[in-house]
Amino acid sequence: MNISHQEFLLQVEEQLEAQLAEVISVFQNLPEDRLLQPADNGGWSITECLEHLNTYAEFYLPRIDAALQKAPECPADQLFSFSFLGKYFINSMDPDQSRKKYKAMKRHRPAQVSNAYGIVSRFIQYLEDMLQLVRKARHKNWMKTSVATSISPWIKISAGDAIQFVLTHNRRHLVQARQLVASNAVETTNQRA
Repeated sequence: MNISHQEFLLQVEEQLEAQLAEVISVFQNLPEDRLLQPADNGGWSITECLEHLNTYAEFYLPRIDAALQKAPECPADQLFSFSFLGKYFINSMDPDQSRKKYKAMKRHRPAQVSNAYGIVSRFIQYLEDMLQLVRKARHKNWMKTSVATSISPWIKISAGDAIQFVLTHNRRHLVQARQLVASNAVETTNQRA
């Protein structure tokens, strides 16, 4: 993908705003018991999905921010493209391209969750923080700085790769959480019938 650097950042902002709107409209006001209800197949609850995403935000946000503070200014005519490794990581998390299930690394597995509203609120705050970071670093070159991945400090990708990876990973688990909302709604309807 070769687009202008500014177009890339505009797309990132749009994804962040869409995710923020979805979390606020779909998850923020659900009853706590629905947020904490595990999936029928023994998978994560909505809250566990969001807490998993919180662990990624906690890892990547400070690293992206630090990298961008050192990044050079971006020329006005700069094109943006993902690195080979960045594109690989992004595609592996894309729910439209990969149905493969991954086992979460230990540090990204949600611990015992009980404060559902606190977890949703923290995720909303992380999305808002990411949006501010993107706006603050609009004139920085997102390809000319590297960010260590959560896999290993020796595996690095550009800040642009990292932010898109986080957003794609968010989308993957928001789809999962939305499916739980839908299955809970069907279950509630069946119980009333």
